[in-house]
Amino acid sequence: MPSIPDNHEAHDYAERIRKRLPRKLQELREACGLSKYALWQKTGVSRDMIGRIEGGDSIPTFHVGARLAYGVDKTLQEFIGTMEDE
Repeated sequence: MPSIPDNHEAHDYAERIRKRLPRKLQELREACGLSKYALWQKTGVSRDMIGRIEGGDSIPTFHVGARLAYGVDKTLQEFIGTMEDE
C-alpha cells in the first residue's frame, strides 16, 4: 500500500484560512450592514452558529460557507479569496 504524502503546505494553507475566517466573516457582514439576525434571515444559518464562527469556536461546513458567502453578497470563490489575500 502506498504511503500517504506528508503535505504540510496543504495543512498550513487550511490553517491560515481557518484563523482568518472569524474576523473576515464579521468584517464582511458588517460591511453589508447586516446584524447576525439579518444574516440568519438571509441565509438560514442560525445566529448562534454565526456567533460561534465569528468567535472562532466553529468551522463551517462547505454548505454553510456557501450560504454565508451568499449572505454577504460574495461568490464562494470571492468569500474564500478575501481570506487568502492577507
